[in-house]
Amino acid sequence: MPEANRNAQEISLIIGAILGAFTMFEYASSHPGLVDFRFAPPYNRVRFFSFAVLVMALIFLCRADVGADSFSADMIAFSDGLVRLLNVPFSPVVLADGLMMDGEEGIPLVARAAALSFTIATCSIIFFSAYIWIFRWPTERESFNLWVNLPTFDPTLGQDISWRLRRQGMMNMLVAIALPYTTISIASRSGGWFDPSALENHQSLIWGCVFWAFTPVVLFNRGSAMLKIAWLIDRARTD
Repeated sequence: MPEANRNAQEISLIIGAILGAFTMFEYASSHPGLVDFRFAPPYNRVRFFSFAVLVMALIFLCRADVGADSFSADMIAFSDGLVRLLNVPFSPVVLADGLMMDGEEGIPLVARAAALSFTIATCSIIFFSAYIWIFRWPTERESFNLWVNLPTFDPTLGQDISWRLRRQGMMNMLVAIALPYTTISIASRSGGWFDPSALENHQSLIWGCVFWAFTPVVLFNRGSAMLKIAWLIDRARTD
């Protein structure tokens, strides 16, 4: 980042080390933890890759905004193309740009970042959903342990397990679809506690867009995976 100081770099390294240690201990344990579908790749690989691509793409976009790289002009042109492509009614990118309206015009970098992050998030969702429904997922179906792979889902409670999986899966997907809109709506009606001008800072813009785009990816992919598991359970019962 152009304006990143040494303290920000050190904090980023500390947070990265903590998350790395947490991931290592989670995968080293054979008991349920906090991470879903630990033994059903590529669920968590897609999440990690999507997060990394989001952060890196937004960093290069912010660097392009100050002309820090030789390909800055190409990055700006690509982002502007995405803004024009997503400039349709009820688009969350249009709503995000409207949040930063200054007079009659918005801040171009916010619209570019919103369009870029929304496109990456949509591609991640399409790829993962297509993968698990077209190919054999999970690969180890005979030894698939629902308790270990869904530690926050108790299969012994309530009604039929496949019905509960479908219900929670649909809820996750609906929340994921609504979240890009509700987040912007809440921020625009926050009563003054949210200052849109904070997004003019590159670091605030990056992490704001990552939260705005990556959270729906996590929820939608989780819902899609739960629907696939419910379908497999129903199919096993009929065989």
